[in-house]
Amino acid sequence: MMRRANRFANVSVCAALASACAALCLAQTEPVLTPAALLQQMHGEWSVSQRMWPGADANPVILPPAVAHRRVIQSSYLEELMEATQKDSKDAFTRIALFDYNLVTRRYEYFSLDSRLPQMMNERSRPSDAHPTQASNTIELAGSHFIAPVWGKASNVPFRYRLIVGDVHNDRQVVQLYLTPDSGADRREFLAFDYAYTRVASP
Repeated sequence: MMRRANRFANVSVCAALASACAALCLAQTEPVLTPAALLQQMHGEWSVSQRMWPGADANPVILPPAVAHRRVIQSSYLEELMEATQKDSKDAFTRIALFDYNLVTRRYEYFSLDSRLPQMMNERSRPSDAHPTQASNTIELAGSHFIAPVWGKASNVPFRYRLIVGDVHNDRQVVQLYLTPDSGADRREFLAFDYAYTRVASP
C-alpha cells in the first residue's frame, strides 16, 4: 500500500514537472512583439468601418465607411491619415493620428485630430504596457479631458477618455475610444467610437 502511494506521488510530481517545463518552454519560445514590430504590422492601406455610441446603453450609429493610409516614418512612429471613402459626400472628414513608443518614458503615445470634432487628443500607456507579446490583446492608453461642444441634446459636455489599441490579427485591428462623462446624472463609462480596420494592401 505504501509503495503504491509512493508511486502515485512520484507520478504526480513528474506530471507537474513536465507541465511546468512545457509552460516554461512555451513562454521562452513565444515571440515578443516589440514596438517596432507592432508599428510595422500597422503599416499599409486599410478599409475602416466606424460605429459611434452617444451614451451608455445607446444603440450604435453606423458612420460612413472610411479608408486609412498608414505608414511608418523612419522606423520611429506611425502616421495615419483617415478619410471618408466618398470624399465629396456631405459626411466627408479627415482624421490624422500619430502613434509611437517613447524610449525615454517607456510608454506608447497616441495623438489624433478629427475634422468632425477638431480637438487635439493625446493618450499615453502605462510603462508596463511597453512590451506586449503576441498573446496580448490590447494596449490601453489613458487620456485626459475634453469638452464636446454638442453631444446629443446637451452642449459643452466634459468627458474623460481612454483609448484601446487592439493587436493586428489576420489583417484586422480594432481601435476603440471610451468616454466617461464628468457631469450629469449618468457618469458611467461607455464605448463611444469603434474603428474596425481591415487591411486592403500590404506595404
